[in-house]
Amino acid sequence: MIKDSYCPHWPARLLPMIIGLTVLSAGNSCQQQADPNWYQRAWSDADRQFLMDQLDQSLQEVRTLAQSLNEEQWNWQSDSASWSVAMIIEHLIVHDELFYREVRVLTALPEPSRQKASLFADDRAILSYAKITSGNTGSAPSYLLPLGRWCQKETSLDAYGTIRNQLIQFVQSNTVDLRRHFTESGRGPTQYRDLHQLLLISIAHTQRHRQQIQNLISHPNFPKNT
Repeated sequence: MIKDSYCPHWPARLLPMIIGLTVLSAGNSCQQQADPNWYQRAWSDADRQFLMDQLDQSLQEVRTLAQSLNEEQWNWQSDSASWSVAMIIEHLIVHDELFYREVRVLTALPEPSRQKASLFADDRAILSYAKITSGNTGSAPSYLLPLGRWCQKETSLDAYGTIRNQLIQFVQSNTVDLRRHFTESGRGPTQYRDLHQLLLISIAHTQRHRQQIQNLISHPNFPKNT
């Protein structure tokens, strides 16, 4: 099983409480705004386009790998502790649903107080999560584990496309500066991450699981087409 290390995951029912704990009070002082040590990045048109392109591209790459699989291949596990393609796709759906709720809620709140730039990682460090390494693996939390929510490949892939397209539509129509809203990360190379970086995590998360699917298909015992 490919395990997720610093990708922040919370159950939907805990989101209001987490927001209350992690979103800092609004209102920036003039001194904060003038201090170059404060995190002051602005969300750009290039940022928006990058998210839209990569959210779509990573979705299509996963769907291309999964669409041609038959039922046996879709449900095959290399061992009892490993995930099948069906289980991986379910995990990706639930993960995107969680992030979609988070960005919708947080962008509706006032901007939090500024934090030091040193407490944020750069975007490249966030995107490095796409690579599966011994240093960034860990167990997925229970609320993101696959539970057989979608019984058929077609309904599962449709559900994945639906939630990912909702994320893309959010990015396309959003008028809030995603760099000015952030939460505590709790894991990984950063103490805080802005909401643009949250969606970068979603892209990297998809890419790492695309690699997991590719590794599964390349397994010597993976069922052959008949």
